[in-house]
Amino acid sequence: MRRLLLVIPVVAFGCSKSDKGTEKDTPKAVSAACAKAKVEGTMAWIEDDYPAALACAKEKNLPLVIDLWAPWCHTCLSMKATVFTDASFKPDAEKFVFAAIDTDREVNAPVVQKFPLSAWPTFYVVGTDESVLARWVGAASTSQFHAFLDAGADARDGVDGPGKHLLAAERALATKTYDVAEKELTAALAAAPPDWVRRPDALLSLLSTISRQKDDARCLTFAIENMGKTGSSSTAADFVATALSCASNREKEDAAGVTALRTAAIARLEGLLAETGAPLSVDDRSDAMVILRETYAAVGRKDDAKALAEKQRALIDEAAARATSPMAAMTFNWQRAEVYVYLGRPLEVVPALEKSAADLPEEYDPPARLGWVYLKGGKLAEAATWTDRALKLAYGPRKARVLSQRAEIANKQGDAAAEKKFRAEAVALWESLPPGQASPDALAKAKEALSKLDAPAPTASTN
Repeated sequence: MRRLLLVIPVVAFGCSKSDKGTEKDTPKAVSAACAKAKVEGTMAWIEDDYPAALACAKEKNLPLVIDLWAPWCHTCLSMKATVFTDASFKPDAEKFVFAAIDTDREVNAPVVQKFPLSAWPTFYVVGTDESVLARWVGAASTSQFHAFLDAGADARDGVDGPGKHLLAAERALATKTYDVAEKELTAALAAAPPDWVRRPDALLSLLSTISRQKDDARCLTFAIENMGKTGSSSTAADFVATALSCASNREKEDAAGVTALRTAAIARLEGLLAETGAPLSVDDRSDAMVILRETYAAVGRKDDAKALAEKQRALIDEAAARATSPMAAMTFNWQRAEVYVYLGRPLEVVPALEKSAADLPEEYDPPARLGWVYLKGGKLAEAATWTDRALKLAYGPRKARVLSQRAEIANKQGDAAAEKKFRAEAVALWESLPPGQASPDALAKAKEALSKLDAPAPTASTN
């Protein structure tokens, strides 16, 4: 859901050496740029070096696939552990150059600025001239990611029909030109046959575009009309989540419409989760359960919400237990922490998160999750210890968020000086981030939280 490397011979990526044969048959030596690719699973990725990836793409005259991800993003990790390990992608290793970009690392700020995210993960296929050839936001099934790659490859030679309009929309979305994107998405859907493989994600993109233009009334109408047309992948759940976000802004103006939307959303999500053959990863199913759980609660079905949370907990506990690597298991850290807190049993997940921290001592995510779980469980000393450990490992925008967590812990401890220190550090970090990582909204919120600490206490009423 919105909210991303793979084992083949190096020859599949085009950088091999021949064991025998004449000089004429011997491939060119691997360039310094292409040599940075690391093979994991079925694709080789150049990590956190966009200039090298682009240079390699130019050398090979191949399109460049960019995966904009972050270690805290469970959908990103799920894509790495499931979709990108599928053997069907072996042929693509020869057709593209792949770049994995951790968006929190400062070295990657220029590429994040050039190719903005709408959510994590966001994927691009770009040409050697850096023109956008295809774009995908959020989780994708194997077939959806194939369609995304195919669209990028086809766009090099020009596309017609719905593909032409979709590409124009994706380029507009990359520059946040939402009115143009809406026009092109509408044209793409009108020109496409009913069984167009990109219809579900085009519908989601159009709904998201309407939402980003703050037209909540039209968002609700469009969602009701198209909710059943979004297939059975995570795209369907994302569509519902976007619609529900619009609904939350319309409760006073259109209570009946909001009720109708929530009723339709419940039916859609229940049907999706009941579809055993749906192309959903465990991460996707868990996300859909969260959306359904929250919708149950919104309509007063709290017992159903809790029962579903128990099913979700069992699902992700089992998935984490059978994960093939510590990083694959880390996929479920946030979801496990969140559902145990929701169920009122936060400390029960501590042993699993401590194991994750021990298995991955260089990763900031496990200690950050432990700090949050201990905070929710009222164990403030432990919360501070683990969050301090996360602060030593975190970087970029994520570190600013961990600082805010540490400030919240200090607040709960009654340590005003420490809270002010951590909130000031969060402000300073947000202020220091380069374009591509800077967030005016996050900076404003951090400044507001800091300023409240210096505000005079309210005067007691004498009445």
